[in-house]
Amino acid sequence: MALVELLLLLGSAAGVAARGFWSSQPALYDNDNVIAKAYPVGNGRLGAMPYGAPAAQVVNLNVDSLWNGGPFGADNYTGGNPTSEVYTALPDIRSFIFQNGTGNVDALLGGEFEYGSYQVLGNLSVLIDGLDPTTKYNRSLDFDTGLHTTTFVSDQVCVYSLSSSQELPAVSFKVDNELVDTSVKKTSCGLGFVRLSGVTQLGPPEGMKYDAIARILSTSSTSTCNNATGYLTVPRSSGSKTLSLIIGAGTNYDQTKGNAASDFSFKGEDPASYVEQVTSQASGKSETAMRAAHVADYSSLADLFNLSIPDTTGSTGAETATLLSSYNQNDDSNPYLEATLFDFGRHLFISSSRENSLPPNLQGNWATDLSNAWSGDYHANINLQMNHWGVPETGLASLQTPLWNYMQNTWVPRGQETAQLLYGTNASSSAWVLHDEINIFGHTAMKEAAQWANYPASGAWMMQHVYDQWSFTRNTTFLATQGYPLLQSSASFWASQLSPDTFTNDSTLVVNPCNSPEHGPTTFGCTHYQQLLHQLFTAVLLTSPYVPSSIVDSSLISEITTSLLPALDKGLHLSSFNTLKEWKLPDTYGYDVPNDTHRHLSHLVGWYPGYSLSSYLNGTSNSTIRSAVSESLLNRGLGNGPDANSGWEKVWRAACWARLGEAESAYEEVRYAISENFAANGISLYSGGNGGAPGGPFQIDANFGIVGAVVGMVSTDLPEDIGDTSTHEILLGPAIPAAWGGGSVQGLRIRGGGQVAFSWDMDGVVTEATVSERDEPLVVVNKNGTVLARV
Repeated sequence: MALVELLLLLGSAAGVAARGFWSSQPALYDNDNVIAKAYPVGNGRLGAMPYGAPAAQVVNLNVDSLWNGGPFGADNYTGGNPTSEVYTALPDIRSFIFQNGTGNVDALLGGEFEYGSYQVLGNLSVLIDGLDPTTKYNRSLDFDTGLHTTTFVSDQVCVYSLSSSQELPAVSFKVDNELVDTSVKKTSCGLGFVRLSGVTQLGPPEGMKYDAIARILSTSSTSTCNNATGYLTVPRSSGSKTLSLIIGAGTNYDQTKGNAASDFSFKGEDPASYVEQVTSQASGKSETAMRAAHVADYSSLADLFNLSIPDTTGSTGAETATLLSSYNQNDDSNPYLEATLFDFGRHLFISSSRENSLPPNLQGNWATDLSNAWSGDYHANINLQMNHWGVPETGLASLQTPLWNYMQNTWVPRGQETAQLLYGTNASSSAWVLHDEINIFGHTAMKEAAQWANYPASGAWMMQHVYDQWSFTRNTTFLATQGYPLLQSSASFWASQLSPDTFTNDSTLVVNPCNSPEHGPTTFGCTHYQQLLHQLFTAVLLTSPYVPSSIVDSSLISEITTSLLPALDKGLHLSSFNTLKEWKLPDTYGYDVPNDTHRHLSHLVGWYPGYSLSSYLNGTSNSTIRSAVSESLLNRGLGNGPDANSGWEKVWRAACWARLGEAESAYEEVRYAISENFAANGISLYSGGNGGAPGGPFQIDANFGIVGAVVGMVSTDLPEDIGDTSTHEILLGPAIPAAWGGGSVQGLRIRGGGQVAFSWDMDGVVTEATVSERDEPLVVVNKNGTVLARV
């Protein structure tokens, strides 16, 4: 369950005093684009977006686990898995590909049966009686406190949401979802509360149950209920100037029931009694106490990291929408806006990833429809990964617990079944696998089109995040209980799937079949896969000494050490035009070609966000690799090709340029993403505006990705390879643009533990650094090679 406090108190100052967004215009519903206007808040499980006119305010509500489909849609839901083995087709698939260079995986493909979608919970509607036309409207979102506030003035009252300098007029409110048929929902009200409950379908089987209650914070307020309309009215009462509400909501989804022992039901307890309990308990608390607790909790996380860039454009105090609408990558930069959007990305993560929540999906946890773009699911060929970029570095590693739980509870059980049915792993093995598109019901099998569905490397890529969690935090409890078991069982799967390359006969081990994400043919030795497996096998060897020997598969360690890693094709091949090849096939096959502006940078995953190229193969100091990466980025273009014009592809390019130390190229991509894809409320939209306003569906990855890109511009912190006993080194300021001159960072976390604070001069060169909380040896340098600190 989840609670969100709607703090509705007196306020009068325009704008935001510190970090945040503000607007002088209400976020009005217009052609269903409120998601591009409202400011999002949340507490992990519950997301909210306030919008509407002063006299008729609305709060869009979402619960992270409210999905349709899955076992709540059909009793025979299988997570996409076939009902019998299909791995017997693999030998012929592999043989054909090695003989011809390309082939197909038709025998392994599945479908979307009851895949489902993330869906909106509903709206809290608030009507304020007799409100005259208003002036001095202001709504703001404070990144220091996480509070959303609204102020406006009418002839009768000065209102800060639902608090007044005078006696409040009558206020009515209800919770409803008008998109849902009345047969599957019930709206009601009672003494001091309104309620929405329902199911996603009548069945059979019965759909997912959900329940939401909005309750008046103080029991002293009188109210009248109209069950015909669902509205609860709090009448004008002598001297009453405030009215605060709390909202509790939940579903009967239980991710711990996504296993064979629970028949993969994912079904937990009816949420009704718990929602009643938590809202009743909270309603007895004072608004002051709840506000203080919220601010203390949020600030303790937001304050763990600080990026400070001088406001050279005098933008402090300007309206956010004005700054965004006038922003263009070809004009002068706006460091204030760029830093604010970085803060916004961290705000979104703090608001959507908390203990006992699910990890943020393609829309974080903010949606407005019953069926959302790409189902509002988890795409694990860049998007889910990008949602977690920059998280451990900026002090928020503890908030990634939802990701580990989601993997452990919803991927591994069904994924073991998928590994057996599609790939022939032993039934007694812990090996698991999943593919690109994933719901919350363990959909680990392929969908129906190989180019994007044939992607079993998603789990291997996510293991980089598992390793990085350990690398930055050195949390041995996490490593032993969740991290290492995930790493080892993923590596176990891939140890069973590698084949000698009989196409080139170069004595290497390759993946066959493979599809580079959403691009090109079904073939063998895709660069992307090979780089990820290099990282995965290395991570298992690097972490195994830090966990109890009883959980280490010594035979797997031996196999990785003596045969798999030495023979593995590491995914480093150059094209005839000096780019990194995406496919191992010769260029004459026509897949690696000049001016390929595809949105994905899959063949650069080992450069960024990974490190098989940049670290393990010494790419940052190898001129041949650096040149090939640079040429690959130039070949791919700015991220506005005919296939897409999304924000995530631009910030990925920015991060890759940053790792090359190319400050202006990295900065150009960051600015291009902001100008093309960021809406008036700061959220990223999929379709760039080509110089105009962006459009398309909300996709949150670029909001998170800009955090990773900026972290990459101010630091390079790569892990050492196996056997490297040199002192760990962190490079500060590899790609700080001159436009950010005179800035500083507080709280950057370091691999191996500890943190560093640093500042740079007007040319973007870091001049001083202070390390704290560090036990292991460390060298801190700037881009000129100057040693700034040693531990």
